Amino acid sequence: MEMSHLNILIVEDDLLISESLKDILKLLNHTVVGVADNADSAIEICNTTSPDLALLDIQISGDIDGVELAEIIRDQFDIPFIFMTAYADNETIMRAREKGPFGYLVKPYGVKEVNAAIQIAKASFDRLKTAEKAAVNMTKIIDNSLFLKVDSKLIKVKIEDILYVEAKGDYALFKTKSKGYIVHTTMKHVEDRLEAFHFQKVHRSFVVNLAKIEDIEESNLLIEDKVIPISRANKDALIKRINLL
Repeated sequence: MEMSHLNILIVEDDLLISESLKDILKLLNHTVVGVADNADSAIEICNTTSPDLALLDIQISGDIDGVELAEIIRDQFDIPFIFMTAYADNETIMRAREKGPFGYLVKPYGVKEVNAAIQIAKASFDRLKTAEKAAVNMTKIIDNSLFLKVDSKLIKVKIEDILYVEAKGDYALFKTKSKGYIVHTTMKHVEDRLEAFHFQKVHRSFVVNLAKIEDIEESNLLIEDKVIPISRANKDALIKRINLL
């Protein structure tokens, strides 16, 4: 089966391994959009290039390892990821598995192993997205309201009443003036559903209702009594969507 071209992020702090992996991906007709050796660099590349898939070494430089980075990539960018490691012990595998990877490569690996892992990961991810669209999940929009799936109930909330949405690990907090609702979803899904209703992503952990913003400072904004950070990557998009005199 012919593999479609993908834009791929490599997160690997061993230069020789990352260069070898770049050669393999080029041979497989993929584009490497960036190589990062730590979580901060990886997140910046995701913000600026929108990769289709990430190859994540579990042992990377910095305070955030590959397993923790996978959680950020899953929640904030909604792209598939494959773990790479030379340490295939049960504890490592169990910890990595909890983050829901779409593949697992044990070093050393060759062209065939990388190709198979990418094909399986992309196919699995595509099936998941198709199922999510078909299912009744976190949002059904009817008369400018959302049905939020909270535990076993679908709760109707007017979109205009939502102040902001905040990432909470595998969940998101939908905050209204009087109440908060915890929903199992990704922030990318939230952003996609609410963007047309005057909501804007201002930080990897926050999507806000533009109509509810009271003031904006250099690196944060205020909604009710909540101070919300504005990331540099999202500030320009925010400014473009507000009426600025």
